[in-house]
Amino acid sequence: MTTKTQAQTQAKSRRKTRAALESRATRRKRATAAELADRHDLYERSVQDPENDVATMARLFKRYRGRDPLSMREDFCGTATLSVEWAASREGRWAVGVDLDVPTLAWGLSHRIEPAPPEVRARVQLIEGNVLDGLGPATDIGCALNFSYSVFKTRAELRRYFAKARETLTDDGLFIIDAWGGWESLKPDHDKRKLDGFVYEWEIERFDPLTNDVVCHIHFSFADGSRIDRAFTYRWRYWSVMELRELLAEAGFSRVHALWERTDEDGEGTGAWFEPRHVDDQELWWTYLVAER
Repeated sequence: MTTKTQAQTQAKSRRKTRAALESRATRRKRATAAELADRHDLYERSVQDPENDVATMARLFKRYRGRDPLSMREDFCGTATLSVEWAASREGRWAVGVDLDVPTLAWGLSHRIEPAPPEVRARVQLIEGNVLDGLGPATDIGCALNFSYSVFKTRAELRRYFAKARETLTDDGLFIIDAWGGWESLKPDHDKRKLDGFVYEWEIERFDPLTNDVVCHIHFSFADGSRIDRAFTYRWRYWSVMELRELLAEAGFSRVHALWERTDEDGEGTGAWFEPRHVDDQELWWTYLVAER
């Protein structure tokens, strides 16, 4: 026969066991930081600087065209955060974003365009399509940033894209791209940068000097030890500044400006861009090319 005391002890033991099992199950079910993270949000926070890009492109347009630009076309727009920033930067400005990736466009629509104020939202147009088709209205500025044009791996392909980019500009429009390089830029490497709440990792997996093909990855890691490996992978051709200048000219642009950023006494960029005839190579560098229609 079980006494009252024994029954109470058994019941207490069962409660402890149940609580331990529930706690263990809860720990198993608790999502990691990587599982909770959004790779598009992480990309924007670690790679993009839309406010600075908008200000720089507007200044460059005013320098070369003598007026304030109203419209901007963002090729390979991804989440279109740059397009939204452009439309929000000044009353009357409007933007067109073009990309083939439907899920990424949908993310940008729900996370960047729809939450924007109505007057901004109305001035951003997303186009699901190929940048080679020249869809949408002509704009004052066309751009392909973050080296996105590098998906084109032959001179014929890239020349065709540049020609189409020229066609989608207004008569006095500018086409703006960025370029990168330096003697350390293409060697297999794994660079890490700590940001707010995560670590951004840029990996050069390999570079083929016979073809200029380069394979790069972006990873994200978190304080709890979780990771998003290969959140983004790029299989590009590396294009030098000279190749880009030649192809832009062959595509019909009247002038191409290869810019360089002025630095302060500590070697930090100042945000002021000039057009040198020659520069000394560096370990790593990044710059703009501006092509006049």
